[in-house]
Amino acid sequence: MRRINLLFLFIPVVFLALIFIYQGLNHSTANFFGVAENQETQINLEHAATVRKINVSEGEFVTKGTLLMEVNWSALDFKLSALNHDVSELTARDQLSQAEIKSNLNRYTALRAEKAEDIQARIRLMESENLLNQQLFTDLKSLPSTDIKSSSSVYDTRLQSLREELRLSLEPLDIEIAQLEHELKSAHIPAQTEIGKLKNEIELYEKERKELEIYAPSDGLVGSIHCRIGENIPEFNALISFYERNPNTVIAYLHESLSLQIKVGDSLSVVSTLHPDETCIGRVSGLGHRIVEIPERLRKIPEIKTYGREVLIEIPSNNNFLQKEKVILQRWPAEPFSFLSFFQKSFHTTS
Repeated sequence: MRRINLLFLFIPVVFLALIFIYQGLNHSTANFFGVAENQETQINLEHAATVRKINVSEGEFVTKGTLLMEVNWSALDFKLSALNHDVSELTARDQLSQAEIKSNLNRYTALRAEKAEDIQARIRLMESENLLNQQLFTDLKSLPSTDIKSSSSVYDTRLQSLREELRLSLEPLDIEIAQLEHELKSAHIPAQTEIGKLKNEIELYEKERKELEIYAPSDGLVGSIHCRIGENIPEFNALISFYERNPNTVIAYLHESLSLQIKVGDSLSVVSTLHPDETCIGRVSGLGHRIVEIPERLRKIPEIKTYGREVLIEIPSNNNFLQKEKVILQRWPAEPFSFLSFFQKSFHTTS
């Protein structure tokens, strides 16, 4: 009977042990902890204001468009009043200027019509006299033709003189009327331009007046209220913090020795530590650029200080995680077992 070499029995045992060690290493490197966070919005104003009314309380759930707070800005009413006064003044001044131009235009138009009518009446009278004289001379056949031509020439000269008088009288009036018409068309342009600028300012202030009523930007939870009724709040100071209803971000910390194994764009499985059935798939959206101390709550062994790299993971908003809930993050899909990865992992661990 041949003796069995114990080495052949020992090799499978060692191999299985190495597989278990690898799985333990792989599991430890793929899993790390994080905290589900709601997106926080700090609501503030670009100018100082006085809190007039607070309609919600901390921790209250509100729907999008709910009136959260009302504030007053005393300088706003003064500015709007001053701008509206300026608009009214410019409008009145523009109307007065146009009325004055129209008055001058009407006066010159009437003067032109009067002068034209006077001279044209004299021309018509002269033409009638000339026609009458020609008929009389025609009836008096005894008069020489030279006398008839001489009389007609005198009337022609007088008529020519009247027509020239008409031209010289109307020409300067026509120039003045044309200038006034041009002024009437263009005189209101500077005023209208200035009025347009003032109305744009009024529109901006009206928008700011609407911002004095602060509404919920989406469905969510009221966080901290940083003011009281009647309190004067400086510009850009937070009035109220607002959280979306469900967490949409996970802040996690990956041990410093494993930080190179995660990169932006990787998919991770996010699992609740309280309710393992609650899970979703997240995407790595950012990696910290320095090594920091991992918070005690997120350490695998809380008593031992460890250091790692901050990881930001985006998760779908239709989840059931609680704010600040602790979650486990795992690489998704899981890395398949291969001898190459086994030896690389083993070498990395030993080194």
